[in-house]
Amino acid sequence: MVQKHETKGYPIVLCASRAEANEYDNNPFAAFICTFPRKLSGYALRDFLNDLPTNSDGSAKRTIYGLRKVEALLIDAFGKESVVVCHYKELERFIGEDTKIVGISSMDPMGLAYVSTTYNSLIGFGGEALNASEFFRLVNHPVIKQYRPKVVVGGAGTWQIHEAHMQKSYGIDVLFQGESEADIVTIFQQLLDGQEVPKVVEAHKPNRDIVPIIRHAASYGMVEITRGCGRGCQFCSPTNRTKHSFSLDHILQEVKVNVKSGCKTIFTVTEDIFLYKSKQKFIPNRPAIVDLYKTISSCPGVEYILLSHASLAPVIYDPKLLEELTPILIEKTKWNPKTSEMYKQPFISVEVGIETGSVRLMKKYMQGKALPYSVDKWPELVQQGIGLMNDHDWWPLCTIMTGQPDETETDVQATLELIDDLRNQHAKMFYTPVLFIPLKDALLSDSHRTNLDALTESQWEILARCWKNNIDFWSPDKKWIYGPMFFLSHWLYARWRHGKKATVPMMRLAGLPIGHRIDKSCDTDYCENSLKQIMQEIKNRLF
Repeated sequence: MVQKHETKGYPIVLCASRAEANEYDNNPFAAFICTFPRKLSGYALRDFLNDLPTNSDGSAKRTIYGLRKVEALLIDAFGKESVVVCHYKELERFIGEDTKIVGISSMDPMGLAYVSTTYNSLIGFGGEALNASEFFRLVNHPVIKQYRPKVVVGGAGTWQIHEAHMQKSYGIDVLFQGESEADIVTIFQQLLDGQEVPKVVEAHKPNRDIVPIIRHAASYGMVEITRGCGRGCQFCSPTNRTKHSFSLDHILQEVKVNVKSGCKTIFTVTEDIFLYKSKQKFIPNRPAIVDLYKTISSCPGVEYILLSHASLAPVIYDPKLLEELTPILIEKTKWNPKTSEMYKQPFISVEVGIETGSVRLMKKYMQGKALPYSVDKWPELVQQGIGLMNDHDWWPLCTIMTGQPDETETDVQATLELIDDLRNQHAKMFYTPVLFIPLKDALLSDSHRTNLDALTESQWEILARCWKNNIDFWSPDKKWIYGPMFFLSHWLYARWRHGKKATVPMMRLAGLPIGHRIDKSCDTDYCENSLKQIMQEIKNRLF
């Protein structure tokens, strides 16, 4: 039986799950593990989940950026004495008989996003994704059940709850979908007044010239530099929103808020860093971009700068862009031998969407991705762009998407050829292959969701070949263990679950000399060792 507690509480309490509010020792890429099954990732991340940054009064020292934006809006409307942001373990200190609303922000509440769907199903055991498990734990917190305030859930992941028909069973009163600035205060005022509010609220587009400055620090020192994209990729939602660049003064104010709260890192949030104050046809504005990062870099207290997303076409269009940015960013990169012995040299990392090697699919779904160039030579643009980044010590994290609507064997072959071409040019990068997911706000929202059972052998080959390249580049000295690990996990699980079509690609991933049905012959780059050689290597190292 849950022991009840007594407290007045705050009228409005804002929070996020332990998984999404975390900083994982200031490493945003570690959050990738939250997409794995909870029994595995929960154990690996247990120390982080129980140690979120908290102020002396129990409020959150840092939390996700979107929640800080909502906090600023609500403080302006209702006063700081009415609003508090806290972490999961401190909810009992702030929710009480006076609490009317608990606002929760989430990006992946059901584990249905691209990475969660792909890697949770690939591993296949250990329960649902940790993101989903921690969200369930939050909405079922005993103190929420005790006082029964109105529960409002917002953030990029609200579509997952709606699609899974879990709003009622999770006790969520309102799903708030979209940008918060135009409507969130009105909705909260109506709830505070006891008025009826729609179960699902579709927010209006806000005036982005009056977006508030955050009042307190965000996770990783996040600062929004642009919002929206405008390139029009049909699988993505931000690309269908008009691009807006925030003023340098606005950005610098938020940098200072983060630094004042002890953040040594500034994470610039954007759909593409090269969109900042870009010109017509997405031509990059080099002086503005360079000035932006020079200003952030020179701000006292900023030790590291992290980048979110970037596109390839701008670095091809203006080669001086990387020439001028690199000296600024390489001095502030977190990916260097000083921060981890696994890095042999400093490099800059940023997420880049390659998605496919098929020009046909690019023309059909992502025609604006190559602007100011045409997508007719997309594979060549990818190779050139990655090459230019590597020349300036940028090692991007690149997504490859398979299972797109209407994807044919010819399209898959084009993607495999691009992966091989990048390998042949010794590209320094990290591949993140994902399955296509129909996001609610995207133009392809009504398309069929891809799953592992529906993949062809060629599509499995994309997954295997990407991860083979990751192992070979990032952990060449550990291939002797990673190869057999993938091999054994496949035979113990993947073959039973997904059938023979997954077998040959996974065996090649393990380093076994299985000839490529796709390539007609065994590519020695992928078939380095026989099973006998691998087993001998294991014996030598273990005994």
